Amino acid sequence: MFLIFHLGRRDVPPVGDLGIRRAVERAYGLAELPDAEILREIAAPWRPERTLACLYLWGSLDNVPA
Repeated sequence: MFLIFHLGRRDVPPVGDLGIRRAVERAYGLAELPDAEILREIAAPWRPERTLACLYLWGSLDNVPA
């Protein structure tokens, strides 16, 4: 999170973040939360803008009922 919000890095996949894991689970229709390795594989095509993709994923959680 430090790399994204304080240093402004554009290509950071926060694979340990629960929010990102939950958003990917919902967006990709996964049966369970993806682990770090699966999340890295899913995020590979998002290069070089993985941070932007993650911001959209975080935003998607605001509009989903719990």
